[in-house]
Amino acid sequence: MKSYIKQLGTIAMLSALGFGFASPANAYLANWYVDTDGAGGNAPVFVQNYLDLNGQSYIHNTISGTSFTFNEAGTFTTNLADSASDLIPSLKSTFTGSGTGSFVDGAFSFTSGVLTVKSGATTIGQFSLLTGSGLLNANSTLPNGTVSIIFKATSLLAGYFFDSGMNDLSTVVSNPEGLLFGFATTNVNDLSPQVVKAELASLYNATFDPDQIGPITSNQSTDLLIGNNGQFKLQVPEPGSLALVGIALLGFVGARRRKN
Repeated sequence: MKSYIKQLGTIAMLSALGFGFASPANAYLANWYVDTDGAGGNAPVFVQNYLDLNGQSYIHNTISGTSFTFNEAGTFTTNLADSASDLIPSLKSTFTGSGTGSFVDGAFSFTSGVLTVKSGATTIGQFSLLTGSGLLNANSTLPNGTVSIIFKATSLLAGYFFDSGMNDLSTVVSNPEGLLFGFATTNVNDLSPQVVKAELASLYNATFDPDQIGPITSNQSTDLLIGNNGQFKLQVPEPGSLALVGIALLGFVGARRRKN
């Protein structure tokens, strides 16, 4: 994706990308809980800051001169909370999204995207993209290691996500300010020239048209296979703070450009 998404945690340390950008009321949630099987036998897992995740993304680029468009499909597994020893059973997620980019300044951004979180076969959360961006390595279609994406919850299944007081966060989704879910990657690995896994190709083909008929071999140009190591974080913003999140992302990208 250019979802080069380690810090859905969010956003490359959401704190640097906008999850700690405003007053304490707008900071990302700390000390929350995820119960991966709802009312099942697993106890809720305490999450001090973030859920760790690992996965792969397949990105298909359409290049036109100095610009390009892209479609991305990614699958991720969450095994740990806060990189600690607490195992997170059965929690997986998928991402599909599209966007545009330019080779002139190396910037790319997402125009649409959906993140789906599942416990086993049960969808426990779905999130739609608000904003997302990143930069490319020089003279390359590959991301430079950091990609930031912010989502807003569109549905949460009751009994799975809780705040520090064990209040069910599914009740927040319908509020005007909603619930934000940050996803970021600070460690992106190019897996070329590996063949794209059938699972990723199927997810891509189920979402985008035209299909990409396999076997698909990543080539660092039109077809990318990216290894992602990242984090998920949550934030409950105050009314009006959603716009600030976008501003924070833009400021982050600008700072990276100046640095580069």
